[in-house]
Amino acid sequence: MSRTEQRYIRSGVLSLSIMGGVVLLSGCATLSKQECLVGNWQAIGYNDGVAGYHSERLAAHTKACAKANITPDYSAWERGRQLGLQQYCTTNNAYNLGRRGRKLNNVCPMTAVNSLQIANQQGLDYYTLERQIEDDNRRLDEYQEELDRLKDGEMLDFDSEKEARKRLLYLSSEQYDIKRRIKRIQRQLDALNQTDRPYR
Repeated sequence: MSRTEQRYIRSGVLSLSIMGGVVLLSGCATLSKQECLVGNWQAIGYNDGVAGYHSERLAAHTKACAKANITPDYSAWERGRQLGLQQYCTTNNAYNLGRRGRKLNNVCPMTAVNSLQIANQQGLDYYTLERQIEDDNRRLDEYQEELDRLKDGEMLDFDSEKEARKRLLYLSSEQYDIKRRIKRIQRQLDALNQTDRPYR
């Protein structure tokens, strides 16, 4: 990418980010009227490429800009999108997308797809394990609150003290199992941390 292209895109990305709030407030339109009028299509394409959008994204821009009687510059937009895809189609980005629970879009060169998918899957694996630990910790807190109330003599919704004691034993057993699972998952996360170092 030449310095001129970098400056052009950088200025466009800045103006697009400033106007981004307008897009959010205006509903589902991909671009605001102001963005259509400015017409920095290479910068718009670059942003779309960095976000991993397919070429069909331009159709949505065409619809958004029709109200302003503006027709997108396909060549400039696609040139920018291809530059943006160079940022999107990296193993670091593929991994980080996975860490946020997102799959890699099918927009990258076939020669790089295999390594990108591996990186993305590692990130997804990490994300899944982290969510499991979060869910388990939340469940532990809920169980502990119920246990504390039962130990304080609250019957909660039980018809008899026998049922309450049975529930107390069940909760204690569940807590034990959950704590064991959390330790096991944490070991898996530690192992992934060792293998995903190249992506960080």
